[in-house]
Amino acid sequence: MNNQLNKYFFSNIMGIWLIILSCLMAVIWLNQSLRILDVVITQGASFADFLRFSFLAAPLWLFVTVPLSAFIAILWTLHRFLSDREIVVMQAVGLSPLQLSVAPVLFSILLSAFLFFNSLILLPLGFSGFKTVQDEVRNTIPKLLLQDNVFIDIDQNLTIFIGEKHSRNSVGNVFIQDTQNKKKHVTYTAEIGEFTTLENQPVVILKNGQRTETSVEAEKSTIISFDSYTLNIIRDTQKQSPSERVKDANEESVSNLFNRNLAANDLFWRQRFAEAHYRLSSPLLVISLSITAIALFFYRLSKQVSLAKRLTLASLFGLAIQILYVMSKSLVINYPFLWPAMYLVPIIPAIIGFVSIISSSQKDKLLSFQLAELHE
Repeated sequence: MNNQLNKYFFSNIMGIWLIILSCLMAVIWLNQSLRILDVVITQGASFADFLRFSFLAAPLWLFVTVPLSAFIAILWTLHRFLSDREIVVMQAVGLSPLQLSVAPVLFSILLSAFLFFNSLILLPLGFSGFKTVQDEVRNTIPKLLLQDNVFIDIDQNLTIFIGEKHSRNSVGNVFIQDTQNKKKHVTYTAEIGEFTTLENQPVVILKNGQRTETSVEAEKSTIISFDSYTLNIIRDTQKQSPSERVKDANEESVSNLFNRNLAANDLFWRQRFAEAHYRLSSPLLVISLSITAIALFFYRLSKQVSLAKRLTLASLFGLAIQILYVMSKSLVINYPFLWPAMYLVPIIPAIIGFVSIISSSQKDKLLSFQLAELHE
């Protein structure tokens, strides 16, 4: 019977959790998509790029949404079971709060294991892909550059004119003036130009054209015809190569975050050190919040304490745990030797909650008939 009951309890929590998780992810996605759209629209990227942005950033959002959604789902399920008198029936047949807690606790442990996998594997891979796509989109040719019959200044030393536009990245009758070298000015004319990226840098491939190099001092010109010529049209703001980009902490593995030799300075190392412990300790929040919700819900359930007060109290305790956890991370950045605090903040409430559940099981097992009076 217990196995069937646990499956029934587990499936209900899972269904509600998926709905709440989807809602929370949607809220974060809508908030973040405004920033993503700004880059995508400005650079003229495709809808597929927008979806790649959203998908690759999702592992980072899970650190916030999974613990919160699990906390809400467990409280919601317990509330519904109590409202439908299902918990009354379960305790009437001799099931204690400890037995009723098996499915929610098992659910939270599975979610914690998933968050560990997300922390160690999915996040570094996903966020690294996110930054790569971000660089690709930022280095693509903006829509403004592909307007025909308009002189476009890429920067103060590079001007492009397009006679006609064939497709999204293909143009005709191209004129380019390059004055980056003050002693020699270069102009390019070509029948066809194709804009693309090469090694994550924007380039234009010119076909069937001429390169004219004019010496400012000697007033001489040299003309060279070509079938194909690749010209880098990188802006001044884009001259940092991908290999020179400083990696975000979310792209790094936990072992790299702990490696002091990879940090440029002491402050940067302390931030990476705190982030590494955050990756390892944050999955424990799921278990901590879940046990806290269960403990506060079942604590002396037979007494005349309204359900609204219990839910409010559980919400306040859950919020307090998350605030303390965030504060502990900030504390570790300033004082690295206090890193155990990031583990104690979720572990201590979980232990207290578990003891409370056992205590409630011992005190209330003979008083289940009073549960129905909680709603009055």
